[in-house]
Amino acid sequence: MASEKVVRLTSDIPCCRLLKMTSLLAIEERLAARSQAHEVPFTLVALSAENDFLGTASIKRFELPAHPDKEHWLGEVFIPKGLRGQGIGSSMIAECIKRSLDLGVQALYLYTPDQQRLYERFGWQEAVQTVVNDEAVSIMVRHATHNLHVERDAPPTSRHHARQVER
Repeated sequence: MASEKVVRLTSDIPCCRLLKMTSLLAIEERLAARSQAHEVPFTLVALSAENDFLGTASIKRFELPAHPDKEHWLGEVFIPKGLRGQGIGSSMIAECIKRSLDLGVQALYLYTPDQQRLYERFGWQEAVQTVVNDEAVSIMVRHATHNLHVERDAPPTSRHHARQVER
């Protein structure tokens, strides 16, 4: 069953481990809670034409308690190691940005320890450096006024489709 496969593979997402979400039921409940079609939060799951899991990305609300002024966050961008470098993550990020813009989100935030260059290609700019879960990270912001244009060194888009998690 494709949904069970997605839940099992997403158990490898670092945020699930950090939140001690080790049970498949806890992960499934988290994904189901983000299956809203026309509102934030939402989670996208990329699947191949054969329904093989390719990755996830989410738009969440109020990700970091220390930053209550920052409402909408890109997070849980996860592509299995063997599939990285094929443009799947870039496609997921672009789709999250597009859907967020369609929902009227004015600013998207994210935090990353080491992927600043990737996100800069999508228009994110570093806002502040901080520590999250004992790790130095950059909090980055992308405003709605920035055109959705990926800089030229972005990897080519792979052949897959992203869709909302379905209950």
